[in-house]
Amino acid sequence: MAPTKVGIIGLSASGWAPAAHLPYLLRSPAYEITAICNSSVASSQAAIEKYSLPSSTKAYGDPEDIAKDASVDLVVCAVRVDRHLATISPSLKAGKDVFVEWPLGASLTEARELLRLKNEGGVKRAIVGLQARQAPIIKAVKSLVRSGRVGKVLSSTWTGYAVNGGESVDQSLEHMGRREVGANLVSIHFGHAFDYVQFGYGFQTPPKTLLANRRPFVKMLDHNGRTVEEVHRKTSDDTIFLHGTLSNDSIPVSFALRGGMPFPSTPGLEWRIYGEEGEVRVTAAGIFLQIGYADMKIQVAKFGGVVEEVQVKGDEFDAEGYGLVSKNVGRIYRCLERGEREGLCGFDDAVQRHELIDEMYRENGIEV
Repeated sequence: MAPTKVGIIGLSASGWAPAAHLPYLLRSPAYEITAICNSSVASSQAAIEKYSLPSSTKAYGDPEDIAKDASVDLVVCAVRVDRHLATISPSLKAGKDVFVEWPLGASLTEARELLRLKNEGGVKRAIVGLQARQAPIIKAVKSLVRSGRVGKVLSSTWTGYAVNGGESVDQSLEHMGRREVGANLVSIHFGHAFDYVQFGYGFQTPPKTLLANRRPFVKMLDHNGRTVEEVHRKTSDDTIFLHGTLSNDSIPVSFALRGGMPFPSTPGLEWRIYGEEGEVRVTAAGIFLQIGYADMKIQVAKFGGVVEEVQVKGDEFDAEGYGLVSKNVGRIYRCLERGEREGLCGFDDAVQRHELIDEMYRENGIEV
């Protein structure tokens, strides 16, 4: 079977695309990278040379060109979210398959427009990178709950700390402090985390939420940690609370996320699922289970019994050569090559996630 020919939009000299997408694409015979589209042809050519891609790999500086390239079957978009609409619209109109990072768009309006273009273009596979659904630890938690290990689930509580959104911001992440960009604690940190908490379930009624920007001014630092701006204005929210009832068995859920570091010597994530016969506790150094951490842990306590640590079954992605950021992204590519859909987030599903976030903003009187 011929490999899927891949064009990547946003293969920079460092960052997410080379760390998360390249490892599996370069290893798997099911994929062949045939084109790169960066901000200029020169930048694309530099990426081709840096990552030792074949000399036949085409270098583009305009998303329209990669959309017109008949040698590209799947377009992978790894640019900042406020550039998603402009960069993948041409490929959707051309009917090409697309794999784009979450959030789908910088706003609900943009996400809906991309869904419309996908449908009108007759695109068969349009996937959004909510890859925690592929994480073995999430699958293990879901399996524990379904197996009845702690009996009927009575409630679920999630508490996490974003690290970002604290007293200072690195210059390279300054855009996260501007709500209008669409790449912030609400869209990225909450979006990824609540997706793996809610995955597979809706709400009985709209949840109650609270959003607040408690640090409207932060210190800006350069890449060496030196202060370049003592008082920098921030408009995005750093405090996120949600309380609701999931549609399965009317399970109450409480979700609390704040910016900054966790209290010393405490986990950056604590997720508890409380049942009639016991409780599941998930802990990690941070909230990004879509990436993972070396100290991720699942524990189960039956009432009156000992605390037991649950071993999470690994797979080939846990072998040497795959970094944390590439494992779950690789699992998405594996699903695509096998024609599997379980655990993938399509554009329709992503728009529903955007609708929840948009409702949270409206409930809190915030215009986006």
